[in-house]
Amino acid sequence: MSKWNLSVFYPNDEAWLKDFELLKTEIQKFSEFEGKLGDFENFKKYHEFDEYITKLIYKVYPYASLGSDLNLKDTEKMTKIRQVSIVLGQLSQITSFISPEIISLGREKVMSFVEQDEFLKPYKFPYEKLFRGESHVLSSKEESVISNYAPIGNVAAQLYQSLAVIDRTDKTITLSNGKEVLVTQAGYRALIEEADNAIDRELIFKTLYERYVDNKSAFAETYNLVLQRANANVKNRKYESALDAALFGNNIPKSVFLNLKDAAYENTAPLKRYIEIRKKALGIKDYKTWDRFIPLAKNDKKYPYEQAKQLFLESIKNFPAEFVKNQIEAVADGYVDAYPQDGKRTGAYSSSMYGHHPFILLNHNDTLDSVFTLAHEAGHSAHSIFSDAAQPMPISDYTIFVAEIASTFNEHALLDYLLTKAETKEEKIELLTMSIDNIHSTFYRQTLFATYEYEANKLVEEGKPINDAVLSKIMIDLYQHYYGLDITKEPGKQYVWAYIPHLFRTPFYVYQYATSFSASLKIYENIKNNVPHAFDNYIAMLKTGGSMYPVDEAKIAGADLTDKNTFLAVVNRLESLLDQLEAVLNS
Repeated sequence: MSKWNLSVFYPNDEAWLKDFELLKTEIQKFSEFEGKLGDFENFKKYHEFDEYITKLIYKVYPYASLGSDLNLKDTEKMTKIRQVSIVLGQLSQITSFISPEIISLGREKVMSFVEQDEFLKPYKFPYEKLFRGESHVLSSKEESVISNYAPIGNVAAQLYQSLAVIDRTDKTITLSNGKEVLVTQAGYRALIEEADNAIDRELIFKTLYERYVDNKSAFAETYNLVLQRANANVKNRKYESALDAALFGNNIPKSVFLNLKDAAYENTAPLKRYIEIRKKALGIKDYKTWDRFIPLAKNDKKYPYEQAKQLFLESIKNFPAEFVKNQIEAVADGYVDAYPQDGKRTGAYSSSMYGHHPFILLNHNDTLDSVFTLAHEAGHSAHSIFSDAAQPMPISDYTIFVAEIASTFNEHALLDYLLTKAETKEEKIELLTMSIDNIHSTFYRQTLFATYEYEANKLVEEGKPINDAVLSKIMIDLYQHYYGLDITKEPGKQYVWAYIPHLFRTPFYVYQYATSFSASLKIYENIKNNVPHAFDNYIAMLKTGGSMYPVDEAKIAGADLTDKNTFLAVVNRLESLLDQLEAVLNS
């Protein structure tokens, strides 16, 4: 069954509503602990109560959120998730005294509480993190004031959702051959791949980007809200910059981000080389960014969801049994919603809540690319299964920084498996371009977007105004540097910043795709090269959850992200694949 079964949370909306009302009432009890945490018994009771509330949230929230994502146009479902968001905002306000009060107790006293009780011992690392960030935690009164603004924090993401998805009306166009097609977020790439000529490709692309062109000011103001919120956080909590604030919590050295940014920026020659290879193979003189979707080898093969699932599972079948078992469990029936439908959230994700099976959202379109998307999201879900089984709730949740290691590792395995099955020249070309495109989209493109975030936040920190022209200028310059392409010649492309939802929903997220990709490639190469204990070390990393800082977790698996050479290895891998592609094309 390629549909979600949300009844694992609640059998119906009435049962959900009962727990939702309970949650609203119960969170008020947090106030009873204010001023009492210095007593060991109350300290422990607070943590027991907090886990009880967290487990309740881990049922109430996903039932509302996942249900809404299946149809963002369903106002009743949208109301549920907004109701939950309001309550979570209230929770933030009610508990705003917690961190300042615990810090006021002093590290020595808090750690003595933690060490003397088995239930509390898993909180040791979280409190080490808290005391490390002591200088960025404000007084109880100040935290209370800031928490009053918590509901505003989600407004930018909600505005973006409204602009990009809820109020979107997909448009039907007529191609040059007379065929009518519906241009959707999920399906436009496939339409470009199948288009007969450059005029149709431009029309499809222009139609997709019309909503960003027509609403460029609204998207710019929405993103400005994201930037201003980040800048307010920098000032309130005394960080050096929005980047420092984003990196601080997980103790990620700034050098990791800067080394990644510089490694990509200084090594764009392979991207330009790839464009030249594509121009020659496709006979294109005036190359546009959408031309990257044109296949170098024609393959009309379709991969329905069930077949995609089987291919993925075959690609990992020779890995250790424990690893295979959790990957199979990740794509079990009832936990994957495979195909697009009207109103469904675009893209793909894995959602996990401690104590519950992870859920995967896809918009599967039967392409080879969608097979890789399935493998990617299965990696996330399996990671959660590993982590939840190995760690108690307080330290089970792994960070975004390491999340993409598990997903892109699966993609490496799937690619290698499919390459071994390739028999024709066309199949080899398709898979080599798939691998090259994967490095482009996951390493280079995400780093480009991360650099955009970095530059946009710097403008705000310097007190400079933000509008659509300013935001577009950053993108125009980056695309010129990375690809040697002038995106002002393409209809709407300069507003690609408005097309990327992560920039609005989860700032300073996308760079972690690139760091994780680099780490997973290193880990995968270690396994392929039979480095002793390489797979054991990888599984050990998957089990660490949130029990240590993420850079240290990656090191357990054999990837040092503080070393710039880890990133340069990806550049070298791309050069090698380009050599192979040219050889096959010329054979």
